[in-house]
Amino acid sequence: MNKLNVVCGALVIDGKVMIAQRNYGSSKGFFEFPGGKVEKSETKEEALIREWKEECDIDIYNVQYLASSVDYQDGYEIHLTCFTCTSNEKPTKLSVHSEYIWTTPNHIYDYNFFKSDKMLVEALKGVWPCLTKPMKPKY
Repeated sequence: MNKLNVVCGALVIDGKVMIAQRNYGSSKGFFEFPGGKVEKSETKEEALIREWKEECDIDIYNVQYLASSVDYQDGYEIHLTCFTCTSNEKPTKLSVHSEYIWTTPNHIYDYNFFKSDKMLVEALKGVWPCLTKPMKPKY
């Protein structure tokens, strides 16, 4: 079985996370956090930044590891690494997705996700309060 290293990013802006619906292949109709394959010459973080620029035409920053999962699709063993990230802009370009939805982890399961992605959503729920509340100084 062929192995693929894939990254995805949970973009959090204004207290909501963006999910995107795939518009082709065996993943058509499923929602996901955008991302893609890691190339041999790049780190996972570099791959995520590149993929967001290619697919959504925005620059992301503050890329932080969230969770990992493994999935099996179309003869591939897919090792998926998810990061949280943010941006100063929201995507407007649609290339591999048919739509973008802004939601919260409490409503994310209103949309169809792969089983392997549900583990990532659960990890996002665990850190959600830290992503949406401003930090207060200790003194």
